[in-house]
Amino acid sequence: MSSTTKTEAPDAGREILAALGDLPATAPTACEGWTSHHIAAHLAAGSKELADLIEDHLDGQPPRPTRGFEEREAPFRALDHDELLNQLAEQSKRKLAIYDMFTTADDPAIEFTGTRVTADELTTHSRSEASIHRWDLVGDDDTSSVLLAQPELTAHAVKILNRMPILNESAQSLGERVPDRLDEPIRIVYRSPDQHDVVLETTATSGLLAVVENAVDPDVIVNTDAANRLLVLWGRRSSTRPIDIDGTPDIVDALPSILWPNATTWPPTT
Repeated sequence: MSSTTKTEAPDAGREILAALGDLPATAPTACEGWTSHHIAAHLAAGSKELADLIEDHLDGQPPRPTRGFEEREAPFRALDHDELLNQLAEQSKRKLAIYDMFTTADDPAIEFTGTRVTADELTTHSRSEASIHRWDLVGDDDTSSVLLAQPELTAHAVKILNRMPILNESAQSLGERVPDRLDEPIRIVYRSPDQHDVVLETTATSGLLAVVENAVDPDVIVNTDAANRLLVLWGRRSSTRPIDIDGTPDIVDALPSILWPNATTWPPTT
């Protein structure tokens, strides 16, 4: 059993660019209130922000706070969709080129969204983000199955969701939602065949995720395939992938409002 071995998979960046190119700007997505145009703007803005931060770091400039989503995405959303896709391709190429320089820097790490991340972590983060947002566009297909099931993306999610409490899907956010629905802290095990378990331990005010070989004493077990487990960790809810939740009845009943407070099932069913 392995939770960290890198697996062969399509190039996530190329796959999401192809998906965006096949969809109209107004196509709905799994992200509430977002069209494919919004996702393209989000990715283009994120690529530019990372490239800018790394470029400043390599030039010896003092670190600055990461700009917020609205500030960096609004100019890209204002673009015509074809121009936006061109900008996404250009900003992605720029980011990847700077990643190559960053990996050989004397200090290959920057402050990003409130935590310090290395060049290798940023490379994995870009793969993860492209894989997840591609699913947000097209849903469950064979490519999503391969991209999302990569165990290194689950290991990366655990690190990021512990270290970026600002995220709605973070371990801290999950922990903060528990007291509103349950009287006691809980221990959730996310389990997938042939992979290490992911465990969420909550406290009265927070939470912490970990990858463990064989978790014991859970209050509830979320059983699903590896691709869907990554989606669950990132607050997504597939309408087609089976999921089995087993445990204390009151926790099972409360779990959807803890794990998926803002998610709608995707893709839509007719």
